[in-house]
Amino acid sequence: MQIVNAATMQSLDRRTIQELGLPSLVLMERASLGITEQILATGKLSNLQILAGTGNNGGDGLAIARLLHNQGHQVKVWLLGDDAKRTPDNQTQLEICRRLGIVLEPVLEIPTQELQTASLILDALFGVGLSRELTGDWAAFIQAANASPAYKVAVDISSGLQADTGAVLGTAFKADLTVSCALPKWAHLLDQALEYVGQLEVVDIGIPPQYLEQLTETVLDRDAAKAWKPGPRAKNSHKGSFGSLAIIGGSLGMSGAARMASEAALQTGVGLVFLFVPASIQDQLAVALPEVQVVPLPETAGQLAPEALEILLRRLENMDAILLGPGIGRGDSVGELLKQLLPALKQPLVIDADGLWHLANQAGPFEQPVILTPHPGELARLVGHQTKDIQADRVGAARAAAQAFHAVMLLKGARSLIAAPDDRVWFNAGGNPGMARGGMGDVLAGLCAGLLTQGLKPEAAAGLATYWHALAGDTVAEDLPETAVTIQRLLAALPEAWMRI
Repeated sequence: MQIVNAATMQSLDRRTIQELGLPSLVLMERASLGITEQILATGKLSNLQILAGTGNNGGDGLAIARLLHNQGHQVKVWLLGDDAKRTPDNQTQLEICRRLGIVLEPVLEIPTQELQTASLILDALFGVGLSRELTGDWAAFIQAANASPAYKVAVDISSGLQADTGAVLGTAFKADLTVSCALPKWAHLLDQALEYVGQLEVVDIGIPPQYLEQLTETVLDRDAAKAWKPGPRAKNSHKGSFGSLAIIGGSLGMSGAARMASEAALQTGVGLVFLFVPASIQDQLAVALPEVQVVPLPETAGQLAPEALEILLRRLENMDAILLGPGIGRGDSVGELLKQLLPALKQPLVIDADGLWHLANQAGPFEQPVILTPHPGELARLVGHQTKDIQADRVGAARAAAQAFHAVMLLKGARSLIAAPDDRVWFNAGGNPGMARGGMGDVLAGLCAGLLTQGLKPEAAAGLATYWHALAGDTVAEDLPETAVTIQRLLAALPEAWMRI
């Protein structure tokens, strides 16, 4: 399913109305029918209160009030805003509600007590076009609604959210359920807005499918992951058929990151995994990873030394892909090594963790297929911004970085997204808070690298790995509390998650 920003959604609406000739009231009716079905399914129907603004979002709310009233439910509509600013469709819906005798109450003061008694509050104040901060009566009304124990539903988008970035414009309606019209908007999915969206449902309003074909922003789903998933293996396969992966990482006290990345890579079915680590931790990793060839390298104070360069260049020559960074450390010796090593690498490459720390000091875009896997702080350092700037516009930041580095950017977070240099974006809506623990990124990097080794394109490897990783976490959480989603349990769930794709 595609994702849209505010301008794209408004353009799709206009095109459907003007080119196709489908009246705007028909779009409004279809949206309202779909949202009404979602409201009825909640069962919270004893005292329905609707907050209606003066735009088409408010028009949806008025149409929903009519549909619920016609089914015999008690509905009260609170009217906010200047009547002179009502859109034509909003005015039409208001007049119909008046003829039906629906209770329409202009807001003269905040009805705190009445909102407290509601079974369900429907937010139909502002749509995707909101760009200003909410203050005064608007903010006070939303805060009073949020304070109510009622079940809360948002029409299309919670009022107070900026549709493209998910930023909270002063205050925002805190929905238990958001019913989006036609397609998800970016605010429904981005980290900073998750507490205001609740459960997300999408209803069809009649936008023709062919109008969506050129959209470049997509939600990662099972169909997309399945299309990227490698096919059945040939019966005459051997270990060389599925590639050789080199993992360069680990340091004294940080051997676990290299181990987790290796264990994840093995689960992808890669033929051979070589792990290059400081000599002081070679023994422990060789015992822990019997399926991996663990290669000791020269070190300085427990981290890789520049003297490892010649060995690496020789051993990496026949590798199909390289993962650089898990647990590698930030010492000067590592920086000196990578300054010489990175320009010499021609193989497909995944750079993660402290590899990204050192990459910030390297110049120029990549020529080979590359996946970079930063969290917001790492991306901020890569591009010379602050973390808050990345979080304020995660989509724009990932896109700009993908173009600057000519690499696929896997920006991690509560909801991770993938940006390709050609402007395409994939968004992962899976996963759960139990996955917020150290080591999850190492597993994800190992999955990306294992798939890249087997010939997947960077965007396919990153997309499939991200979906698979999240699905494994959700598989664990089906039977256990989220607090029990440990790295080892997630690794154990990867085969079942793979079978579900």
